[in-house]
Amino acid sequence: MFKRFIAIFCVIFLVPFFAYAKEDISAESAIVIDAYTGRVLYEKNAEKPRPIASTTKLMTCLIACESGKLGDFVCITEEMLYGTEGSMIYLKTGDRITLLDLVKGAMLASGNDAANAIAVYLSGSLDAFAENMNLRAAEIGMFNTKFVTPSGLDKNGHSSTAYDMALLAAEAVGNSELMRIACLTADEISINGKTQTIYNHNKLLSADKGFIGIKTGYTKKAGRCLITAYKYGGSVIITVTLTAPDDWNDHKTLVSRAKKCYKCINNTQTVLINAVGGSKNAVNASYSYTCFAIDGVRVKEYYYPFTYAPVIKGQVLGKAEVYIGTECIITTDIIATEGISLWQTTK
Repeated sequence: MFKRFIAIFCVIFLVPFFAYAKEDISAESAIVIDAYTGRVLYEKNAEKPRPIASTTKLMTCLIACESGKLGDFVCITEEMLYGTEGSMIYLKTGDRITLLDLVKGAMLASGNDAANAIAVYLSGSLDAFAENMNLRAAEIGMFNTKFVTPSGLDKNGHSSTAYDMALLAAEAVGNSELMRIACLTADEISINGKTQTIYNHNKLLSADKGFIGIKTGYTKKAGRCLITAYKYGGSVIITVTLTAPDDWNDHKTLVSRAKKCYKCINNTQTVLINAVGGSKNAVNASYSYTCFAIDGVRVKEYYYPFTYAPVIKGQVLGKAEVYIGTECIITTDIIATEGISLWQTTK
């Protein structure tokens, strides 16, 4: 095990938050935040409750991914399909499908039948699952959200705010399995052993490789709703728009402007490590990293308190981890920048 040495380097700078006419964005409500710090970069009516359509499924699928049951086979029942309409993966009573494929069906194809099946399988009923959704929302800090359905179909005040949905998106970014699915433009699912291809409704995934998900949504009442995550030099920019007729362009515009709030951190750090049995008592080593951050970074260094000679130039002597908030965004090797030969006695 490495003996742990921690050095913290903070790069602090003022962030030029972008300000411009809110009329520039088509959305009735919108927000942009930094996923790892929660810093709000832009907002427009971000605290106003609105219907959220299928962006709801982000919570449904997060709970599924946190359940530890993605490998389970689910037998589709009449209760799971009752009242489903709109987007579907066309499940039928008696079908067998894994919970993982249900998550794919809900996230990519926005299947309302898939979302309901997840809910009933995990909680026994739609109402019980809605209670779990609201409990999870409270844990995240979504205090202006009311989940009623797992699919997002309009019902009994089902609503949230752009701000709350941004908090949900930031939570989702931390779930590697969910994000692995969210970034897919297409994938295969298997129903009763028969494979079929489903496609992601999120067009931005093909427009810019920086977009890594997360969820689209539409109902007549909610209008067009969209949550995206954009990977930017280690950071992640979360954008939420609700009731947005031009949502694709809204997100492109907001992300482009949000990037101006970030600073490029390009750093090389030197480390002096004690050496035993060599021609020198210590060896010089270094590591480098480049990232974009809004407030700065922390760096944790890990290496033994000493190394044994001989040391070869370029030898790995440890590692450094670069953090934004609690998120490790880069891991890099600490490399010897010089060699040390064995100490030899004179006869």
